[in-house]
Amino acid sequence: MTTPVLAPSAAPYRTIDTTAAAGDFVVVHSLTTVAGVCLNRDMDGLPKTLLFGGTERLRVSSQALIRPARTWIRAQSMVDEQGVSSRLLPYQTALSLQERGIDPADAVPAALLVVLATGISVDPAEPDKTRAMTYVPAAAPTRLAEVMLTYWDDTSVARKEMETRIATAMRNGPRARGRKKPPPEDTPATDLTDSLPDVMVAAARKAFAPGLALEIALFGRFLAEIPGGRIRSAVSVAHALSVDPHVLLTDEFTALDDWNTGGIIGSVGMLGAQHLSSGTLYRWACLNRRQLRENLAASGASHDEVEEAAQRAEHLFTTAITYTLPNARSSRTGSAALPTLSIAATSDIALTAAAAYETAIDPPAGEEAAERLTAYLTSAAHLNGGTARWLSPTGADAPPLPDVLTVEGH
Repeated sequence: MTTPVLAPSAAPYRTIDTTAAAGDFVVVHSLTTVAGVCLNRDMDGLPKTLLFGGTERLRVSSQALIRPARTWIRAQSMVDEQGVSSRLLPYQTALSLQERGIDPADAVPAALLVVLATGISVDPAEPDKTRAMTYVPAAAPTRLAEVMLTYWDDTSVARKEMETRIATAMRNGPRARGRKKPPPEDTPATDLTDSLPDVMVAAARKAFAPGLALEIALFGRFLAEIPGGRIRSAVSVAHALSVDPHVLLTDEFTALDDWNTGGIIGSVGMLGAQHLSSGTLYRWACLNRRQLRENLAASGASHDEVEEAAQRAEHLFTTAITYTLPNARSSRTGSAALPTLSIAATSDIALTAAAAYETAIDPPAGEEAAERLTAYLTSAAHLNGGTARWLSPTGADAPPLPDVLTVEGH
């Protein structure tokens, strides 16, 4: 496999390697201290919280943790290894057709037709978007464009009819001023795919085959509208929680108007407030090695290719989930931080250590949290092997760790 070029957006964290240790699961525990941040907001703009052990804690949702991990993995990967979650599949397919010499006016109906051929729903009134988010290989638009070009002459009638239906739907659809969006049955288009060659439909659906796309093999996907669209996730990620009590800080700010010099009050351009929190977050994630290999093997690749891809995916996932954090408000809060303690270890059972923090820790919490984590894992986790990385906030030695772990620096 060709070594990928590190993208500028991918911080060069040192790879965590757990592949030599036996076990069905790779479990990642980490403790990261953040100060004055808002990593994950609720609908009211407040930091998310949860009640645990009778104490309110800062919380970061699993979705918010997965997003930066996926982004980092994608930046480290080659195109064939990447996945994309978006509604803009028809738009990107139309762009791929234009790059291959198709006129923009012809590319839009052609792209919509070939996307519909896969079984994915698209409203002709919004021909650049699918009705729901799709999680497909990054190369899917290119593959679909190539399928359409292969059957270009065979689809001339269907493409012309699709162009007409798009024009009608856009006149009557959600973009027309003063008109309500018509129900889907008023803008039919799926019947046009009935006239397409069966081999074209099969080829279009094959464009969604993940192959050795590491992102999709790791995180899975659910495309309910197409056969075989479901791929079970090989990873589990828990909501992060603070080991110490949550204290909300309301930061009121003033933005001054540079061109208004009429005194202190006169120069105020905007008043506002943001809500911040601090704390030491315990994070847990798990990789199911068997499921990962099952997902990759569905590509039809050889055993050696699957094993190579699985080990690379394991490197990427354990490193990404250890080091990445949501970057919400990062330009004004500086949310990036290294873990005080991270442990990536293999096991035959995937256990969280959240119970170690049912009783909240009074701040400063970092070192006591590390002692609790290592004590819990030593007595309960049945680890087979792995690595621990320690960065003391005070220069103290690492707490006693399970003997099977190798202690490293970041």
